[in-house]
Amino acid sequence: MERAPTFSPKSSDQLSDSTTAEQRSLAKWYTAARAALARNRPLTSAAPADRRSTADFSSAETEALRSVGALRDRPSLRAENDPLIKSQAQYMALLEDGLSAAETAKLLRVDVSRVRQRLRERSLFGIAYEGSWRLPRFQFERRHVIPGLAQVLKSLPTDLLPLDLVDWFALPDPDLALDSDAAPLSPREWLLSGRPIQAVVALARDLTRA
Repeated sequence: MERAPTFSPKSSDQLSDSTTAEQRSLAKWYTAARAALARNRPLTSAAPADRRSTADFSSAETEALRSVGALRDRPSLRAENDPLIKSQAQYMALLEDGLSAAETAKLLRVDVSRVRQRLRERSLFGIAYEGSWRLPRFQFERRHVIPGLAQVLKSLPTDLLPLDLVDWFALPDPDLALDSDAAPLSPREWLLSGRPIQAVVALARDLTRA
């Protein structure tokens, strides 16, 4: 049986190299990213929701933060404004919040070999991590894959970074508005609404051509 990857803490010597400000910033951005992912909101709009210290986190959260490692030698930036701290915290939150292949198989009521096949053919999106897979939750709704996911994934650039791909699905797009007075929908919302899949596929192909 496949096991979900574990986020092993680094040595205390490595952790001691990270400043208290950096660790607090990691914790805050990690919290914000987890909250955004839970609501299928864009990571780019996530803001630190509280001021918890790492001591307030679960062991799994703390290990995920520690696995990011120390971020040093950038004196020109305050830790709370450092984009690398933010992006690494978001990435670890994405891994931690995602499903393993076995968990995905259970969710979709299929064999785990079918999940791996779909990952290979790009009809599901997964992140390879330490010999296993993490599948971000944006692509699921209840016990189903969101409509049109396979067509859209196959139309997106193969080199799109995981954080950018997740944000692309979650961010409202002006080309996905019902009328001039309505707020635009995100690709995920559009697909879940049952509207034409081809509209999102066309946006994905535009990214590929860009």
